[in-house]
Amino acid sequence: MADPRPRDAACRFLGEAARDYPNLFPRPVDTRGLDDRDRRLAEAIVRVSMIRWSTLTALIDHVLDRDWDKVDPKVQGGLLAGAAQLFLLDKIPDHAAVADTVEWMKRNGHHRGTAGMVNAVLRRLVDLRGSRIERAEGTARDQLLLSNGSGWQLTEDVFAEDQVSRIAQQTGHCEFLVRRWFVALGKQDATKLALHGLCEAPIILHGAATEPGLVPHDEVGYHVLAEGQSPAEVLARHASAVIQDPAASEAGRRTIGLQPDVILDYCAGRGTKTLQLASLHPGSRVLATEVNQSRFNDLVRVGEQDDRIEVIEPETLRELDEKVDLLVLDVPCSNTGVLARRPEARSRFSSTGLEDLVGIQRQIVADSIPCLSPGAHVLYTTCSLEPEENQSMPRWLEKWHGWELVDESRVLPAGQPGDPPSSYHDGGYSALLQAR
Repeated sequence: MADPRPRDAACRFLGEAARDYPNLFPRPVDTRGLDDRDRRLAEAIVRVSMIRWSTLTALIDHVLDRDWDKVDPKVQGGLLAGAAQLFLLDKIPDHAAVADTVEWMKRNGHHRGTAGMVNAVLRRLVDLRGSRIERAEGTARDQLLLSNGSGWQLTEDVFAEDQVSRIAQQTGHCEFLVRRWFVALGKQDATKLALHGLCEAPIILHGAATEPGLVPHDEVGYHVLAEGQSPAEVLARHASAVIQDPAASEAGRRTIGLQPDVILDYCAGRGTKTLQLASLHPGSRVLATEVNQSRFNDLVRVGEQDDRIEVIEPETLRELDEKVDLLVLDVPCSNTGVLARRPEARSRFSSTGLEDLVGIQRQIVADSIPCLSPGAHVLYTTCSLEPEENQSMPRWLEKWHGWELVDESRVLPAGQPGDPPSSYHDGGYSALLQAR
């Protein structure tokens, strides 16, 4: 029997996530004591489970003899891990996925009846799985679509009759979000957007030269890192290159033509946009800060490696009163333009969460206003597709602060399961405004 330890790590993680669902946020899997191969397996089980949570629960619920919501979260975690291996991961024998999950249940104090129930459910799922098909339909009730465009022909109709519910189940998104998209975008575009979330998001580099291991992207100037290539080694060979999706760099390009003396990247994250701004505006003083300590530490390292960038503590912002000519606000958001990269966000999206985010975004804008010089420009950007976080913000700023919208753009994600990685890009929004 295969070493069960990576499956133990996955079951533990998913049991804790089931307790918190749908309020899921990124956190690492505890893989201490595992070698690289086992670590990768544990992380793969967790990742596909987070992406396809509602897909897996629909499959499990179809063969379960009780209400899923009444199942203990630890048991839910085991069932999710087992189902993920049976349906979503290749080269894992059915007997290993079933037996190791059942043994984990026994080792973690669950009585024989629970272990027997888990064994029976997973074996029913094997029967439900049917045969592998080369091309699957992501809107069918009796097919399961995989990220590469292939899938499983199921032996029964599993997914909901209601179209919105079915798309949400098939793609792992919460139904509330998919229903919003259907209203805002229409059936065709909303379906494409939901299916995009199943793509394996590639690593995309901007500013690298073509070489073996780098595949030209459909967007000129970008390359996709081939599987097995080391990002660090490629970046070491291409000093001017950064890992950045075309949709993300679109925001920075909106500042071309401006001539600011001082630029402040206020929500700088780990510094990708900061590097882009320094490249686009070589004559400017480029400052960057970040309130999250982990990201701030990474930002400091960027500043240490690039003398064009000055990293400042967030508390020193008041020292910049009326000195910033270009303020960049890449604010926290719902991440609905990058759900292929942020799997947890597809589960936790809610009207309350969206309202809270809008409040945070407005507060960030208000906190940074004193640093603006007369007539300064502000680049506001998100990786969201939701109008409350995007188009509504310039309207709010126009109304309450008298700012002028110079231009704005929303980019919908591109790429469908089975498409080449070179056609993939994220979605997002950016607006350039001028303060008055």
